[in-house]
Amino acid sequence: MSTDPVDIFLWRALAIFLLIGALSGVALALLLIFKPHLLERVNRVANRWISMRHINRWVDRSVSTEHWFYQYHRAAGIVIVLGASYILGYFGLQFDKAYTLQRWSGMLPAKLLDGLLDAMVLGALIGGVVALIAGLFLWLRPSLLRGMEEDANQWVSLRRATKVLDVPHHDQVDRFVVRHAQRVGWLLLLGSIYLFFAIFRLFA
Repeated sequence: MSTDPVDIFLWRALAIFLLIGALSGVALALLLIFKPHLLERVNRVANRWISMRHINRWVDRSVSTEHWFYQYHRAAGIVIVLGASYILGYFGLQFDKAYTLQRWSGMLPAKLLDGLLDAMVLGALIGGVVALIAGLFLWLRPSLLRGMEEDANQWVSLRRATKVLDVPHHDQVDRFVVRHAQRVGWLLLLGSIYLFFAIFRLFA
């Protein structure tokens, strides 16, 4: 188990969340086993559909920042160049792979962690080089970016993809649970008890 205070806090928060879920599962399971007729009343209160349409409209709006970048292209270019230089300097010269492997060795297998670190460093270096070139162009010759900007600025609407998420699918599940209330209750009870003791034993 890690001794990092942040890791300890996150693991404890996860344990509390799972324990609350297990206790809630036990309560729901007992309701399904002994009082299945009350399930309809609970469903009326709990099954309130929250549409994502308003959020989708906010996300599916085009925000143009090109005018601001071209107006302050020197300052933006300098900031991008400095950030890219820091990334290249850190991952190219200062990144200590051996220390990172030793610190995170208990989280993932050594071979998998080694491969992930190599991929992360390679991705950071490639991204740093691209950002450095774009920053220099934006700083010194912003007109060279207009052609690439026109090709890249193709709006892709998320409306079709989010329509699938904005359709309720709970009717089939509710009918199945009502028909097999006690069987579902026993399965939920066994699963919740197992989760409770597994989490309690792991973090005790």
